[in-house]
Amino acid sequence: MPPFSTFRQPNSSFPPSSLPALTPSSLLKTWWVTTSTLPMWKTEKNITITYTAIPSSQDIDDIIHYNPRSSPPASEGSNVQPVVKSIHGIDYPLTENPTDLSYKWRGRGWLMIASSRWQVVGYGGRDVKEVDGVLEGVEWVLTFFEKSLFTPAGIDIMTVEKDGVDEETRRAIDDGLKGCGGTLEGLQAQMFEIPRD
Repeated sequence: MPPFSTFRQPNSSFPPSSLPALTPSSLLKTWWVTTSTLPMWKTEKNITITYTAIPSSQDIDDIIHYNPRSSPPASEGSNVQPVVKSIHGIDYPLTENPTDLSYKWRGRGWLMIASSRWQVVGYGGRDVKEVDGVLEGVEWVLTFFEKSLFTPAGIDIMTVEKDGVDEETRRAIDDGLKGCGGTLEGLQAQMFEIPRD
C-alpha cells in the first residue's frame, strides 16, 4: 500500500479526507529536519526541532538543536565533543482553528527581535490511521516558511526518524509539491539534504 500523504498551498485548506485532520498535539515531539531549502541550514547538520506544549495556552515552545557541519561527529569513547548550538522560540497560532497549523514564531532571549511565519503544508506516513478520533502514524511533516527579515521563503521536511523517509515516500513528497504548483513547486527544485551523523 502506498504511503498516505496530503498537501495544500500556503494559506489554504487541506483537501477533504476520510481521516481526521492533523492537530497541534501531533506536532508535540522531537523532529529531525532532513531536507530544506533554507540557506541558514547549508552549513549545519543534525538539526532537530522539539515542540512542547505551554500549559494553559495554545502556544508551543520551540527549540532547535544543531551542529555546524565542521563539528566532529559524536562518537562513544571520544574526548572531542561536537559543538551544539540552539535556537529557542515560541510559536503563536495565527487562527482559532486548531487544524489550521499556521504559526508566528518569535525568538526568545537575544533572538526576541526575530520573528517569522510558518505553517504545515503537507504530512503523511506509511501507517497513518485513526485511533479514537485522532490521527496517528504521521512520520513526516512539510513546513512552509514565509519570507522574513532574515530568511527567504522556504520549506523543510521534518521526520520522526533520524534516517528520514524512504525513496517511495520522498517521491510522493516531491510529486505532492509539484502538484501544488506555484511557490511550493518552485521550492521543490531547491531542496537539499541535511547531513545527520
